[in-house]
Amino acid sequence: MLQEQRNQQLSLLLKTIESRAAALLRQKDEEIARAAKRTTELETFLRRLEMENQAWQRAAKEKEAIAVSLSHTLAQVREDPSLMMTNNNINADDAESCCCEKEGEKAPATTRTSGGCETRGACVLFLPCRHLCSCSGCDAFLDRCPLCQAPKKATIEALMG
Repeated sequence: MLQEQRNQQLSLLLKTIESRAAALLRQKDEEIARAAKRTTELETFLRRLEMENQAWQRAAKEKEAIAVSLSHTLAQVREDPSLMMTNNNINADDAESCCCEKEGEKAPATTRTSGGCETRGACVLFLPCRHLCSCSGCDAFLDRCPLCQAPKKATIEALMG
């Protein structure tokens, strides 16, 4: 009889321990599932950030190439001021950068005055056509290049010394 009671107590104790162990295992399985889901989310986020980083690096390289090209163009203009108002002697690196005259047309006369007020000196470079044809005062009022009528996307003030 004593042996039977002892067996019952051990059996009850074993069932209690098994139920607690099963609950702990379920809890740990849920934690593992949450951790796996979070890992997947973080890996996806990391891939997206890496792609974004590559896009920014490509954009930076493109901007750097544009800056080098503009620097080269500016150096050419400094060496030969007659290039200021025309783009005939400057090689275009991309399709947007050349808004020159059509074949057979004559280039406009080269002057150093603003294409807006025609009194002050030209010191603003229009992009994408790369014409140096406006003063800083007229730049704000012009939405197109005064020479080739290309839409102005941006301008750079050239510090001519």
